[in-house]
Amino acid sequence: MKSVKYICLMCFVMLAACQEGSRLQRMAEDKVAKDLLQGIWVDDSSDLPVFMVVGDTLHYSDPNAVPILFKIIRDSIYLLGVDTISYKIERQGESTFWFTTATDELMKLHRSEYEEDLLVFNREKEPVQVNNVIQQYVEKDSIIVYDDVRYRGYVFINPTHYKVVRTLFDENGLGVESVYYDNIIHICVYNGARELYGRDINKQLFSEYVDAGELSSSILSDMDFVAVDNEGYHYRAMLTVPESAASQVFELLISPEGTLQVKAE
Repeated sequence: MKSVKYICLMCFVMLAACQEGSRLQRMAEDKVAKDLLQGIWVDDSSDLPVFMVVGDTLHYSDPNAVPILFKIIRDSIYLLGVDTISYKIERQGESTFWFTTATDELMKLHRSEYEEDLLVFNREKEPVQVNNVIQQYVEKDSIIVYDDVRYRGYVFINPTHYKVVRTLFDENGLGVESVYYDNIIHICVYNGARELYGRDINKQLFSEYVDAGELSSSILSDMDFVAVDNEGYHYRAMLTVPESAASQVFELLISPEGTLQVKAE
């Protein structure tokens, strides 16, 4: 029952986000306010650059953040990414931009007066490395003996260029989109030199068991060869949401005939 409620909530949130995005597309934006926001903006209290605006795009100083489209409509700025986030503008002028963040903090910015601040936005951006997600090539080799037969199971975790984008809020309550990269995992079982089964696995294999919105924000992060019995060869796969404790574990059962079954643990 809990999982059904969660899926219903996710569907409601996704529908609301789509409706909000459609509504914003129909509304006229404040072109004067957008033109006034062009340039680099610095935090009043720390004098550190927060973001740079170029045209319709806002670039955060965080090297892991994704540039994001924005609009200014009436008294709010809307960030139009994977999620639509809005902040109420409290004050805007030629050199002043104040707004209320998602944590109800008043963020006070001023226009940068130093050319050196541009260097913050010109550095190479590398995808963030997440400590609970494997994002490098990994090879695993497991030997399991069953009924006096020696089986060898391999797992090859291959990073891809398939992006997973998540919106995270920083300590100031600013919604920042970060990019992570999914994996494709090749699994195979051998009896001596004879391959009994081999296949590439991606996260779409689990689409029947995971809500579409949750699946899109997850990474196929790990796989292990765990057992052999009279049913066949057992693998355990893990889907992980980057920068989160959220994860799901699935059992993959490969029959001696070569059919694959998936079960959620």
